[in-house]
Amino acid sequence: MPRLIDPGPRPAPITLEEAVERLTDLGFDPEAEGAWDAAAPILAALCANREFLAASAIEELKRGGARDGRDHYGPQVIMLARGPTNWFLRANMWPAEGDAILRASGRSAFFYDLPHDHNFSFLTVGHHGPGYESDYWEYDGEALTLQPDEATDLRYTGRHRLEPGRIMLYRAHRDVHDQKPPAAFSVTLNIMESSGREPWRNQYRFDPASGRVDRLLNTTAIEGLLPLAAHMGGGNGEDLLHHLMRRHPVDRIRIGAMQALAGVTPDAVSRHALLDGAARLGDPAVSGAAIRALADLPGILAWAAGRSETDA
Repeated sequence: MPRLIDPGPRPAPITLEEAVERLTDLGFDPEAEGAWDAAAPILAALCANREFLAASAIEELKRGGARDGRDHYGPQVIMLARGPTNWFLRANMWPAEGDAILRASGRSAFFYDLPHDHNFSFLTVGHHGPGYESDYWEYDGEALTLQPDEATDLRYTGRHRLEPGRIMLYRAHRDVHDQKPPAAFSVTLNIMESSGREPWRNQYRFDPASGRVDRLLNTTAIEGLLPLAAHMGGGNGEDLLHHLMRRHPVDRIRIGAMQALAGVTPDAVSRHALLDGAARLGDPAVSGAAIRALADLPGILAWAAGRSETDA
């Protein structure tokens, strides 16, 4: 489960501006060892301020929500402040079963009943309400190679509630949780990692019953451009996709480039040749995807062999 952090004695409340200043003065770097432990007392002190969040929400409502697009307001998230480097502060809202916003937006909008990991680390504290409950697991995310239905070492660690004042560190590609709606409307405050790598790091949904990866949850805009290049890019698009299939640093982009090429290959024999070549690249992610795609072309080799004998 996420690592519990004791922030020490009950702190005096601080303002949002003071929290940003203290984190900045600390030189907070979410990638540095010990950084999250050092940040926990600051988050606890902000949590002790029972007025700032409601005051901010009321002020925003008076303005008519004009900053929504810039500050990423949504049915769940309120952006509080951006740090000067690779972190930001936000609040998350967690509606209860009977709340109108849950009925309107649906459970998936709040990631309820969806066992998932995170592709970034973050520190969270229960700020208002009883807090959501989660079933927790741990796994070794570094071992995954983006194979559908891939078995993992998913280990159940129990059910826990994010109570008011409780601080948890969710660790990227290690902690998995299946959240349940709280008994009453709840709010958490978070210090978030924002290194710029998040869009390229995979986030997974899991099937705890089998201990396997269910599917990938995140995509990027570039992935939508791959089929466009394949269908409309001509020779330049084809050359670029071959390059991306071999060289792009992100596995799902390499796989997507291969799939885009296969999707426009005009006949089954040529498609088989493309996939067979991809399977031999020595790239576990691309090779695995190519082998699975080859399994969807039954009889192609036999048919091709028969055609060769006829031609002879």
